Amino acid sequence: MANDEKRLWSSRLSFMRTKRVIFGLTLLVIISAVLIALGATHILRPKTDTSDDSQQPSDVNTTADGIMTAPGDWKPNNSSRIAEGTPLRIMSLGASLVRGEFSTGDVGFRKTMRDELVDLGVVVNMVGSQRFGDMLDNDLEAYGGNRVSQIHDHATHIVPQLQPNLFLIQVGTNNVLQNRDVDKAGAHMEDFINYLIRASPRSTVIFSTCLTNTVPNCEPMILDVNRQYRDLIKKFASKPVLLAEMHPSEGFPGRPQSIDIGPDGTHPTDYGYGLMGRIFTKSIQEADRKGYLQWPVENGLEKDGDEGRAEETTTSSELPPTTSTTTKTNPTQAATTTKG
Repeated sequence: MANDEKRLWSSRLSFMRTKRVIFGLTLLVIISAVLIALGATHILRPKTDTSDDSQQPSDVNTTADGIMTAPGDWKPNNSSRIAEGTPLRIMSLGASLVRGEFSTGDVGFRKTMRDELVDLGVVVNMVGSQRFGDMLDNDLEAYGGNRVSQIHDHATHIVPQLQPNLFLIQVGTNNVLQNRDVDKAGAHMEDFINYLIRASPRSTVIFSTCLTNTVPNCEPMILDVNRQYRDLIKKFASKPVLLAEMHPSEGFPGRPQSIDIGPDGTHPTDYGYGLMGRIFTKSIQEADRKGYLQWPVENGLEKDGDEGRAEETTTSSELPPTTSTTTKTNPTQAATTTKG
């Protein structure tokens, strides 16, 4: 009988110990689950932006690099991005600043920008009806002395054929220098951009504000045109359009200052042109982050403009004639419309 009682108490003690072990393990599992849940919540919870954006308008987004976009829910038709190998068929549109006049080799901002994109692994083909500047892939659509509406007109003759997937626009200074349609520059730019995205549906448009200008009495009008452009970007909430800030008045770093403008008061020095190129590169990267860039239309054009041009040079000892490759334009006069 005594042995039976001992076995009974031993069984009870073993059972109680087992219950305590099970309880302890269960408690550990619960605590672990709670800790994991809390950790996941902390990681996944969006960070609260405590920065002071009181000075930014609520109807426009501005990055730290001065790239402005209108907020919206536009979605691309193609998910390709620069990093995933999307080739860029770039048309640079404007006047003598886009041509790069008075820069070494007449390459302006284009060579800096193109080289930076290639360093990022981007395949680039610069396109246009003209070729200008000491670089292989030197195609563009730019006419010295032209105003916004005039460049718009030139574009209608070439955009439907080439179908760029990226437009870079820098124009408006001649409206100021010629004192023509200064108050309409924004409206003319709006018409221009709307045409481009209709004529080349897979395109993204990056247009820029005007550079600071040291020609007497011109800077107030430059500021007026830039104000119109900054207001204009707000109208493109549902479109793949960005504004690249080129003027130092907004306080963004890396903008050409008056010291970076050459003796004619309008065209930058080589350093100023380099700054422009870097601003455009950052704008293109911002367009990539937003998912704006789409694969270009397959129309027989080379993906890589340098390779295509190199193949041309192996079959001919001379390049086709260029348009006014050495003649500088007077910005106060309308440019010739001859295309090379």
